[in-house]
Amino acid sequence: MSSSPLSRFAVLLLTLVITVCPQVHAFGKRISQINCDAFQRETKLIREAIPLTFDADPLIFESFNCSKTVDLIVGGEDVKVGEFPHQALLGWKIKGASGYKFPCGGSLISERFVLTAAHCMSKGPPEIVRLGETDLTADSGDEWDAGVKFVKRHPLHRFNSSYHDIALIMLNETIFFSAIIRPACLWQTLNETSSPVIVTGFGNTEYAAASMSSTLRKVQLNFLDRGECEQQYRGYRKFRQGIWDSQLCIGNVREQESRDACQGDSGGPVQIITEPKGCTYHVLGITSHGAICGSGRSPSIYTRVASYIDWIEEVVWGEG
Repeated sequence: MSSSPLSRFAVLLLTLVITVCPQVHAFGKRISQINCDAFQRETKLIREAIPLTFDADPLIFESFNCSKTVDLIVGGEDVKVGEFPHQALLGWKIKGASGYKFPCGGSLISERFVLTAAHCMSKGPPEIVRLGETDLTADSGDEWDAGVKFVKRHPLHRFNSSYHDIALIMLNETIFFSAIIRPACLWQTLNETSSPVIVTGFGNTEYAAASMSSTLRKVQLNFLDRGECEQQYRGYRKFRQGIWDSQLCIGNVREQESRDACQGDSGGPVQIITEPKGCTYHVLGITSHGAICGSGRSPSIYTRVASYIDWIEEVVWGEG
């Protein structure tokens, strides 16, 4: 399902206006919100029906052309094809062998950009970004490998700390959206949603496991009090200034259950669906730093996306 020429022209025109006049937000909305609205419209199938009565107004029916989470990684479950169409994998070539390893994830947020964690770039930028993948052992024909044009880490990020752990990857081609590959929206407000959130990734299914999961997994987690993360990471070299407001503390509220993100989930999204009947996710956070995954409440650190909206918009929809 590719974008309609009209919707793409409208987004292009609004992007041009805001690029030239960056302080102008059309219709009182930010450029990222305008693009989100366009993404959401493209998931809707709108049909008209004319009642068999005199001078009747047409009835409008809406349905959604996508899969979505209906229920509701460690203690999680495999996802369905198309359930998280924005999920990306960052691939580095395996030395001395064919193929790629995928130690980090990300989120497609536009036709050309993927949002991820800056610390994933410690050994250089990835060679490819894979989209539409749910099972690394099977070739479904839905996967798409895109090359990388450039990576932009947040200018204040340093590899010896866990602050400003956010980066953007520009792909070397335009991605055409479908039910299997489609971008997510960005959470705009610093206020946390009270709903449980969903973390996805191909990370290890137990702590210090020898290999990653071969399938995309999801797990439902909750916001924890920031004090729990302050206590968990007190004394850690990468958290010398404590936990910042630009970081989220998320974990499992039920200590007897093993649920958490794990090694290999870095850069992947923390997300929710805001439309009860819709299927476009909003990314609230980026998996950044975890403790011993799957152990009790296991509070972990996620980069708060809303704290970096200005920077993301400048890179993705501005002159960058």
